[in-house]
Amino acid sequence: MAKQWREIYNEWEKAVAPGLEQFTASDGFRDFMAASAKVTSALTAEFERASRRWLHFWNLPAATDVRKLRQQVAAVDRELKGLKNLVFEVATVPPVGDEPATNGAAQPARKAAAKKPAAAVEVS
Repeated sequence: MAKQWREIYNEWEKAVAPGLEQFTASDGFRDFMAASAKVTSALTAEFERASRRWLHFWNLPAATDVRKLRQQVAAVDRELKGLKNLVFEVATVPPVGDEPATNGAAQPARKAAAKKPAAAVEVS
C-alpha cells in the first residue's frame, strides 16, 4: 500500500514541480514573500506590545522583563566567576618573603615544641 502512495506522489510531483519551480522563481512571488514577511513582522511587534501592556496592567512580567532579568543575572554570574578566579589565583600564590625556612633538607624546619612547666603536686 505504501508503494502505491509513493508512486502516486512521484507522478504528481513530476506533473506539478516544473510549474511550481517557475512560479517560485518569478519576481511576483519574491515581492509577495517580502511583503508578507513585513506584514508578519509588524503583526508580531504589535501583538508583543499589546500583550506587554496587558501583562503590565495585571502587574505580571512580560517576556522583555524576563529577558532583562536574565541578562542581569548573566552579568552578575560572569562577575562572580571572575572574582572567584581572582581569589583562587591570589590564594595559590605564596606571599613574597614568607617562604618556609629549610635547614638544607627537603622538608621545612620544624620549630621545637616549648616545654610546659610541670604541674605542682599538692601533698596533704
